[in-house]
Amino acid sequence: MLRSAMDHTTAFDGGRSRALQIGTTEGFEMLKRLRTGRRPRSGAAAILMTLVLILGVGTQGAVAATAPPTGLKSTSLTTSTYLSMSWNPVTGAVGYRLIYSNKSDMSTPFYRNITSGTTGGYGGLTPATTYYVKVKALSSTGADLTAYSAAVVAKTLPAQPAPPSGLRATSQTSNYLTMAWNPVSGAVGYRLMYSTKSDMSTPFYRNIASGTTGGYGGLTPSTAYYVKVKALNSAGGDLTAYSSAVIARTLAAPPAPPAGLKSTAQSTTTLTFTWSAVPNAPQYRLALSSKADMTSATYLTSTSAGGEIRGLSPATAYYAQVRVISATGTGITSYSAVVKATTAAVVVLPAIAKPLSVASFNVHCFTCNDGMPEETPWTNRRGAVVQTIISKMPDIIGVQEASQTWMDNRPGGYTQFEDLRDRLNAAGGVYKLSDSDRNNCVDSRLPTDCVYADKGASAGTKIFYNGNTVKLIRSGSKELPATAASDIPRFVAWAEAMQLSTGKHVFFADAHLEVGKDAASNDLRKLQAQTVMDTIKSKNTSALPVILVSDMNSNKWNEPSNGPYDVITSRGLVDPLGNTYKSWYPSGAATAEKVVNRRVNSWNGFERVVRQGDPGTSGAYIDYIFTSKMRVSLYENVAKIDALGSYVGTIPSDHNMQFATVGLP
Repeated sequence: MLRSAMDHTTAFDGGRSRALQIGTTEGFEMLKRLRTGRRPRSGAAAILMTLVLILGVGTQGAVAATAPPTGLKSTSLTTSTYLSMSWNPVTGAVGYRLIYSNKSDMSTPFYRNITSGTTGGYGGLTPATTYYVKVKALSSTGADLTAYSAAVVAKTLPAQPAPPSGLRATSQTSNYLTMAWNPVSGAVGYRLMYSTKSDMSTPFYRNIASGTTGGYGGLTPSTAYYVKVKALNSAGGDLTAYSSAVIARTLAAPPAPPAGLKSTAQSTTTLTFTWSAVPNAPQYRLALSSKADMTSATYLTSTSAGGEIRGLSPATAYYAQVRVISATGTGITSYSAVVKATTAAVVVLPAIAKPLSVASFNVHCFTCNDGMPEETPWTNRRGAVVQTIISKMPDIIGVQEASQTWMDNRPGGYTQFEDLRDRLNAAGGVYKLSDSDRNNCVDSRLPTDCVYADKGASAGTKIFYNGNTVKLIRSGSKELPATAASDIPRFVAWAEAMQLSTGKHVFFADAHLEVGKDAASNDLRKLQAQTVMDTIKSKNTSALPVILVSDMNSNKWNEPSNGPYDVITSRGLVDPLGNTYKSWYPSGAATAEKVVNRRVNSWNGFERVVRQGDPGTSGAYIDYIFTSKMRVSLYENVAKIDALGSYVGTIPSDHNMQFATVGLP
């Protein structure tokens, strides 16, 4: 019966309209009989009934009068090969069917069923092409709930550019992958897609609003990820398809950050920290901030499990944390928990009741002429040297380069150190030499035809003491190692003296070390410094307080090290300035309570403009005053400097005198 009915439909013009020519009254009667279970009265009626059921004739009572979906339109998800549509919902619909055609009469159509929602689309289309689209609602059985809507016109976008090329990982951490790619013309953004699976299932995304780099965090350590990228247009839609996937791997999970961070020492301007060492750590980075959130932090890199940060403000709370970093500075661990530490307040100590004043001064030798900018002969500047010393009137002063060379041909000769002594006393001083011998010869006046005898002579390295304040107990000297026998002899001169105002004894030493910037000279200076310290140890049999002054010809910027400084401080003496290797700021071990001209270099090179660092920093010193444990109430780098940073008057020497007041224990 169904086959016969279908065959009959071909005889109708358009099937559905032809069937209606049978008559609506008869058709409705047939429908009524069918719905009530009664048999149709004729074969023609049966055929009509079958056609009505098959074709869904829109006569009264034959199809529900539900209107087709409204509001059909294309959406922003449309691409060059995909038309995305949306429409308003129809009550009772459990699905929809989209019909597409590139012809207005909807011939050669293609379909897409939408099982939920009111959006859907069709892919694989031709770029930049107009399509006609209709939609109808479906019932729960998949049958038509409505007829098709009127057709709307939608157009695919022009053909997409090629996907971004050159996708690659540029950096990785244990939980973050940063990618980069080449730009696409016209792109206003990009979308990265990540997945742990090669088929890109269960992906996650990151939109990049600008530039051609971006990444994703919260990833799993030691995991391979597949990554693609596509370009986006100004509407946020796809400008290109996704690129091919590349593989990028997160790093292994980092070790735990260093534990046990704490401040072990606090001075007014420094904080010292230690922490537990991390096995095989290349180095550490210590961060310090005056803010608990660690913003505006300063940093210290250390190869050991500890460090000192300098140049801080007194009585101030700081916050610190530490991490392990690679040899190139890349973070290996996260930062440790933040700890708080506070610098010490400035303590005003009572004045030293009976201080001892000491000084060191390289006065530049009588025969020296090194072509420095404002270098003048001894006879032109000796008055400035004397005035500098008399202005401070030190109780003991160690001088260097006050040579034993004869200045003139008077009977018996006259040396530079004798000239200095006499001029100091003529200016109001009462200065004596710890040893007035010129040479270690039986006849110490001349080195000619010398028969060696240890007279305690020390060439131009001499100790002067103020006879009104100090009593000499004993003295001597020791020649320092040299590279060759022909080298100019260098000495350490020493003296035990008593401070008359207190009756306390002090062991005072004065040395002048090898000049030269090469590694061999540094090694020789270290050997000479060891000899100096060995001499002090062997001669200071009563373990008296020690003061060592020296022109070491070595400063904190020397390469490969400030060798003699390291030797002397490792043997227990203290630099009151705390002017340690390659640091602008004084260490927490600095003992000088007040410092004048700290930032000025001790060597001036006879230059009118002062060599100096920024305020608060320490200059480069080759001239030193070291002490054993004692108070140093004042340290002064003695120099007359005007407001413009220039030396005033005659420059006495190429070195500035170093002066300190101490309290003997």
